[in-house]
Amino acid sequence: MLDVDASLPRPDPDVERLKAVLRKGKPDRVPLVELAIADEILAAVAGKALAPWPVDRNPQQARAWAADRVEVWRRLGFDYYRARAEIPFRTHTLAATDTAMSAAGDRVWVDEHAGVIQSAADLERYPWPKPAEIDFAPTEAAINVLPEGMGVIGFSGGVLEWTTNIMGLENMMLLLYDDPALVRQVVDHVGEVIYSAFETFCSMDSVFAIWLGDDMGFRTATLIRPEHLREYILPWHHRYAELAHRTGRPFLLHSCGHIEAIMPDLIDTVGIDAKHSFEDAIVPVEQFKERWGGRIGVLGGLDVDILARQPVERIRERTEQILNACAPSGGYACGSGNSIPNYVPPTAFLAMIETVHRFNARL
Repeated sequence: MLDVDASLPRPDPDVERLKAVLRKGKPDRVPLVELAIADEILAAVAGKALAPWPVDRNPQQARAWAADRVEVWRRLGFDYYRARAEIPFRTHTLAATDTAMSAAGDRVWVDEHAGVIQSAADLERYPWPKPAEIDFAPTEAAINVLPEGMGVIGFSGGVLEWTTNIMGLENMMLLLYDDPALVRQVVDHVGEVIYSAFETFCSMDSVFAIWLGDDMGFRTATLIRPEHLREYILPWHHRYAELAHRTGRPFLLHSCGHIEAIMPDLIDTVGIDAKHSFEDAIVPVEQFKERWGGRIGVLGGLDVDILARQPVERIRERTEQILNACAPSGGYACGSGNSIPNYVPPTAFLAMIETVHRFNARL
């Protein structure tokens, strides 16, 4: 059993801290940031099973679902809760047994070889989600239980991610040359649906920022040519950033992989306010902060491989290294390099959290 009460300071959330980071400022202390925390980890921190999402959408049960999760984020020391737009895109998925110790079921991933849309005929048949079909009930439930001082970040998966999920990454790569008009149509359908989700987020007073998750790279380069990203994907990113800025909100980008080739585009053309997702084998967060930190906020950075496999002493050491390098100049929030999946030991996650609180002189 984790003794969270003994290892963490008393929460006092203030979303203005993270807002300051997103303006490249220096708040009173380094805020925590995560894109997502697996329910298994949240339950371990809470010391109990979390309320399930009600199939019948019972308002009282939905409130209990949200309260359990928001409270763990608050107890850990976060100044916000991340809410996701549940968009019902239809994809072809594969499944296998989840080998994580805390896993409750199978692990599912998208078939990268052959997607649902491979031809113009497939496109004609595809059931594109309507704005009214995007599920914001979990977001609304979280807003209804949001503690004083906390805000909400509205998140959606991205244009390239959803397009490759729908078409299959391998298939889309071929169609960029064999049938670019089909790729254009799918990308634009996807882009419009995501835009409608962000429009809804931007109509919610408690949502102070929008966050796009669009993995565009792998270990050594972008997934598709930078020219293709500039032609098909980044114009949609620009539209999302413009919407966020027009409604007084920062625009955050999560993108895994090596995307150095398009960083100038993301800053100068798209207009991102902060970048998330870092891996030491690609570009350690300290190097990224040194190069780009004067122009955008920098979020997270502790490699998930370290969190998943290294002892807590190494996790504390690496977290301190990152904080000492990135925090002094401001514009930085600390957390993992990606997210907290169910295969990260809860003790490892707490070691990172405690190190941030200790750096902030709160422990």
